[in-house]
Amino acid sequence: MSDMRSWVARATALAALLLALFPVYWIVLTAFRPREEIFTSPARLMPGALSLENLRTVWLGTSTNAPVLPFLLTSLVVAAVSTALTLALAVPAAVALGRHKIGGRFLPLWILSQRFMPAVALVVPLYMIFNALRLIDTYTGLVLLYAAVNLPLAIWLLLGYVEALPAELEEAAAVDGASPLQTLLRIVLPLLKPGIAVAGVFVFIAAWNEYLLAYQLAGDEVATVPVYLPRLRSAIAQLYGEIAAASLLSVLPSLAFAWFLQRHLGRGLAVGGGREL
Repeated sequence: MSDMRSWVARATALAALLLALFPVYWIVLTAFRPREEIFTSPARLMPGALSLENLRTVWLGTSTNAPVLPFLLTSLVVAAVSTALTLALAVPAAVALGRHKIGGRFLPLWILSQRFMPAVALVVPLYMIFNALRLIDTYTGLVLLYAAVNLPLAIWLLLGYVEALPAELEEAAAVDGASPLQTLLRIVLPLLKPGIAVAGVFVFIAAWNEYLLAYQLAGDEVATVPVYLPRLRSAIAQLYGEIAAASLLSVLPSLAFAWFLQRHLGRGLAVGGGREL
């Protein structure tokens, strides 16, 4: 009976994995297919003729569509800077909440609740504020926006790691004459590297993939990749291959960022995953 349950569990996990990976497979396949292969009926699940034309088109641009590289660079700058700013604010906030219990049990939950508000409810007031401050279509506006939106998530993720740290290490540092700032920089931060890596990946991907706020508050100067994708157009037919190619290119930086931090992710998720509300 146990063997049967094990096989059923494995088959279920495999089916779920295939179901999750199929859209990724289809995007990759569409990105490398020529147009005549994309529009065949019935659709072919296995690759036939493959081509780099779609990738070349979005990379170099056309008379009606801009190249994807400037949008990738904009997304990279905005996501990287906003992630760095978010973590710089989230680490001391998490230490204050988790170690010094500022605000008790209510304040951390209230901070997390700021993520419950749907983005569509924030568009109009944010547009009015950004317009008054002249932050629309600026790097500064998007960086500050993403830092503010993702800060509650980063603080909540780091709280679990802070609470898991032994307080005796900080007490020993204080006995040796270390100031609170020295304790934070020399004791707490090195131990928080796995948590910072996990929070950084989540914040970076959230900033990289955000569409609605970027569409409303960014124009031609600081348009990001999610804003670029709907702009791909043609008077003849839908550019499914080009959209798939641009989508594939837009995924690579997030994968590279997560791969770069992978040595911290496994341990970080294991340590910080046990925090309760």
